[in-house]
Amino acid sequence: MKHENKATEYMVETRAGRLNFAIATVIGLLTLASGLLGPAQSSTAAEKPSEGQAPAQERIVIDPSQIEDQKGLSARAQSGQSTEPIKAETTCSKDPDGASICVTLGEQEESGLKPHAALPLPKNLCKSGVRSSDRTNGCVGVPLTIKHHSGKGAVLGTLTGTAYVYQYSATNQTRIGNQLTLVTSKTSGTGNQFSIVGNTPKCSGSCSRTGALTSLAGKALKAGKTLSAESYYNWTGKSARTNQNLSWNLTIKHPRVAQVLPFNYAGASPVRCDREYKSISAGCIMTKGQVAIGYDRASHPNFAKHVTDAQKSGLPGKSTALKRLKPGQSSAKNRSKACPSRLKRPSGYSCDEYPFASTQQGAYYGGGTGRTFSQCKISDKAYPVGAKGGKGYSACMIPQKENSAAGSELSKFFKESRVLTGDSFFVQIL
Repeated sequence: MKHENKATEYMVETRAGRLNFAIATVIGLLTLASGLLGPAQSSTAAEKPSEGQAPAQERIVIDPSQIEDQKGLSARAQSGQSTEPIKAETTCSKDPDGASICVTLGEQEESGLKPHAALPLPKNLCKSGVRSSDRTNGCVGVPLTIKHHSGKGAVLGTLTGTAYVYQYSATNQTRIGNQLTLVTSKTSGTGNQFSIVGNTPKCSGSCSRTGALTSLAGKALKAGKTLSAESYYNWTGKSARTNQNLSWNLTIKHPRVAQVLPFNYAGASPVRCDREYKSISAGCIMTKGQVAIGYDRASHPNFAKHVTDAQKSGLPGKSTALKRLKPGQSSAKNRSKACPSRLKRPSGYSCDEYPFASTQQGAYYGGGTGRTFSQCKISDKAYPVGAKGGKGYSACMIPQKENSAAGSELSKFFKESRVLTGDSFFVQIL
C-alpha cells in the first residue's frame, strides 16, 4: 500500500482533501509550568488579591487547561495518530495595584468545541482538549477560558473558546507550516472586550522563516469569530537529519487592565527533516506520529498469511512497533539465522522471515527461538508448528516472486515515509 504526500509550494494533498500549504501550524500548547512565561510579565495568582494590596484593581485570569492523550493507529492508513494529554494551568497578569487578567487553558465545556477556521483544520487531528500527531501533521486544541476579575476577585467577564495550533509538512518537501487558529465560542459581561496585542511565531533548530507573517495585533476576540495566523519555515539543516520545534507567542489585553498577558503555545511534535535518501528529495515528518506499512492480502496472499499467523502467535508488529536496525547492524545476520541454508526451498519458493530482517526484532538481534506454521513447508525440528510468545522469529516458504515484491514494497515504504534507521513502524495486513 502506498502512502503519498504530494505538495506544491503552497498546497498539500491529504486524504481529507487539500490543505492550504500555508503549511501547517505548530501547535500551541501552553507551557506555563515550564517557565516560558517571563516573571516580569506574568505570574500565577489566586482569585483574591493578597492582604495589604492597595487598592484592589481589576485583572485578567486564564483558567487551567486539561488536554487528553490517546494512542491509536488507523486500521487502513499508513500514517497513524498519536495523542497525549496536557496538564491544566492558570496564569495571570497583574498590575501593581491589583488589577489582573487570568487565563485557563484546558478546561473543556461538556458540549465540546468543534474546530472551524478560515483554513481547514483536519478534524481527525484537531480536537478541543487533545494534542495529536500523524506522520506529517500535528495539532493541539487547547480549551481556553479568559476571565476579567475585579480587584476583589469578582468575575466581571468571561470568554471561552479554543486555541488550535496546527503544524504540517510533507515527506517530499522541507517547508514547514505553522498556523495558529483562535475560535471564540462565547463571551459574557466584559468578556467581549478582550483583544490581541501581538502574535509571534518561533522555530528552534535548523530553520529560517520565509514569506509574510499574518499579524493578529489589534484584533478583537468576539463570540462566534475565528482568527488565524500563519508562518512558514524552510529547513536549513546541513547534516543528514535534524529536529525542529515550533511555537507561537501570543499576548492579550483588556481595556480595563493596564498590563497585558503573554503566553506561549508549543507544537504538538518536533519536526524532523532529513536528506538521508540520496535517490529522493529531502523531506520532513512529525516525530511523534506513528506510521505503518499496509499489505494488501489479495496481492500478497502467502506473505499476508505468514505475517498474520506470526503476529497472532505473539510476535510484534501489529500492536507493538518494530524498529529499523541501528547503524552498524546487519540485516544479513537476521536473515541467515531465521532462514539458514539447511532449510530446503521448494522450487519457485524462497524463505520469508518475520520479524523482518531489517528490524531490531529480527532473528539475530531479537533473540529467541524459531517457529513456523502448517502451510509453510518447513519440517525442521528447530521450527515447531504452533509455538507462541513475543520473543523469537518465524520462517515460512512462500513463492519467490511474492516474497521479492513484498520486500520491494518495504524498501519503498521506508523511503517514502522517511522511516530512518532506529525508527519505529507497524505492519498491517489489509
